[in-house]
Amino acid sequence: MKRYLTISASLASLLILFCLASATFCVASKGTTPLSQEAKLVLVAPTSARIGELVRLDVSESIAVEFRWLLVPDSVDFLVFDSGSRAVFSGREAGEYQIIIGCAVDGTLDVVSHTIRVIGPPKVPTEGVFAELIPYWVSNSLPSKECQALAASFESIAAQAGDLTTPTDWAEATAQANRTVLGDQIDVWSDILEKISSELLRKAQAGELTTPEEHRKVWLEIAEGFRASVPC
Repeated sequence: MKRYLTISASLASLLILFCLASATFCVASKGTTPLSQEAKLVLVAPTSARIGELVRLDVSESIAVEFRWLLVPDSVDFLVFDSGSRAVFSGREAGEYQIIIGCAVDGTLDVVSHTIRVIGPPKVPTEGVFAELIPYWVSNSLPSKECQALAASFESIAAQAGDLTTPTDWAEATAQANRTVLGDQIDVWSDILEKISSELLRKAQAGELTTPEEHRKVWLEIAEGFRASVPC
């Protein structure tokens, strides 16, 4: 996200929009009206998304009474609502999308440019490979902070391989760690955790999870999958 010091073509268009839509701003900007507060745009938005994902943009905490938005390149999948303080966007193609937002109050203007990088959906994963399965399962709507925490948790359990001698030991230690890491957000992650449990059961039934070393390797692979799920 950056504030412009020079006027680009898109920014110039945004300024023109303000002048056409707000006589109050154009007159006040000549210095004829005393300033009581300055416009400040506060944007909450991600920096990356996947193709087709609904991206939420929020400027409701800004100091402003009026907003104008530009999306470059333009898209029909872009909607501004709530008196201009919120917007949603979805990219149909991979690439970089620039969102320029201006706000005004008491004759002052603030403009912010923000770029969202839209990437393609993850490739169809190889069966049984957690490093590929977990990014495929995890949606960008799930908090990246908790992805990192879960990765660290599985790594921590893997480091206890010398003390966890049975599959039950591994299951109990993991369940406790997940509850500690996720707290009251564990229901949000229940679908992902159930998929992991189902795949672990499949591996166990196939005789692929019988020793502490086999568990350690799989737990590290799960951690790798969670780290790969964090948006760039």
